[in-house]
Amino acid sequence: MPIAKGWRDRILATLMAMAGVALTVFIYTDFISTLTIRHGSKLFYLGVVLVFFTGVFSFVIFGLLERQQAQLEKANKELQRRRDVLQGLWDATGVVANLPDVDAVLQRIVDVARPLFEADYAALAMVSDADAAKIVQLVTSGVSDEVRCAIGTLPEGGGLLGEVIRTRQIIRVQNLGSHSAFAGFPPNHPVMTSFLGLPLLYQGAVVGYLYLTNNGDGFTEQDAVMAHIFSQQAAVVISNARLYQSREAYATIEERERIGRELHDGVLQTIYGLTLSLEFILDTTADLGSDLRSELNRVTETLSLMMTDIRMYIHSLGTSPVDLLVALRDMLQRAGNMSVVELEFHDKEYLTLKADAVHNLVLTVQEAVSNALRHGMAERIVVGWQSTDWDHHLWVEDNGKGFDPDLLGDDYSAHFGLKNMARRMEQMGGVMDIASAPGEGATIQFRWPRTPI
Repeated sequence: MPIAKGWRDRILATLMAMAGVALTVFIYTDFISTLTIRHGSKLFYLGVVLVFFTGVFSFVIFGLLERQQAQLEKANKELQRRRDVLQGLWDATGVVANLPDVDAVLQRIVDVARPLFEADYAALAMVSDADAAKIVQLVTSGVSDEVRCAIGTLPEGGGLLGEVIRTRQIIRVQNLGSHSAFAGFPPNHPVMTSFLGLPLLYQGAVVGYLYLTNNGDGFTEQDAVMAHIFSQQAAVVISNARLYQSREAYATIEERERIGRELHDGVLQTIYGLTLSLEFILDTTADLGSDLRSELNRVTETLSLMMTDIRMYIHSLGTSPVDLLVALRDMLQRAGNMSVVELEFHDKEYLTLKADAVHNLVLTVQEAVSNALRHGMAERIVVGWQSTDWDHHLWVEDNGKGFDPDLLGDDYSAHFGLKNMARRMEQMGGVMDIASAPGEGATIQFRWPRTPI
């Protein structure tokens, strides 16, 4: 069995001391004692020998002590680092307890990992359940929002990132460019050199992939060991956060369904009945005054908007995402406007919209279409959609009689419908723009960032 370092140093020091004494005795017996000099001179020479071997012995002993001190400091540093890892994981676990949001947990993990491993950058990649090689979310630390926007799209799972995903192994390199799987950086990407990537495994399943780059001295083998420990615990934290959210979601499904049923079977049906009654009065009563008829039409439109509002709210209570295109078609069909409205959607980025955004947009389009028909006397209306790397763009264009936008005022205070549309767009962090002229129709455009403010 190998001898521990501490005992080896003790044995070496003891042997050095014994060897020093033995050599002193040997030199005195065989050399100094045979000299034909005074006894006092012999003691002087003996002292010189003792001082010499004492110095040699002290030099060796202090060297051993210095080595042990260095080893002790290294052990303490490693112990402190392990404590930091545990503390970091404890902090990340605290996010689950105090803020049960998976995205917050992911961000906390990379924010903890980056300084813990003295890296300039850290990233946590989440992959698709359907395609284990496709990255669907990349949470970063150390990269500014401006740089992320400049880089653009998510990595496609190629290069060295993809190599970690394909092999599900720890990959540690001191220079990214020296690895055969390295495929280069996209434009505007920060310069990165050293790299440490590994999977986060929980009960044999991959939870995500952790990437660390730019350690000043390069990542060591011990870094890889500590990162492996960190990844195991991080995988548990992420899985617990997901489980917590799933339980919370499951607990609210029945309550949401109950509210949805009550809204649909109670409130919505009552409003629908009122709308039918008003439409019956408008269709069968010939002697209504123009002011009264106009007011009843306005009330009918308000009730129609309210029904759309409630329908969208019921949709938002569901667990499945709300499709803007489907929601618009449903709204237009119920309003009887499909014959004059054309939907032009140039991409499918609308599928990424959250339910509250779809809710606002459907109500906005409904008001814009209603204004184009009622005030603009339009015979053709186009509702368009297009996305860029930075924002979403929705517009309503008609061939009606048009108007002078300068007469509307800056805050649309005298125009309830326009004011509502502008307010909804402001809530989404976007802007509304109106282009029109008498006799030339009107176009109302809405733009808002891909990540709402």
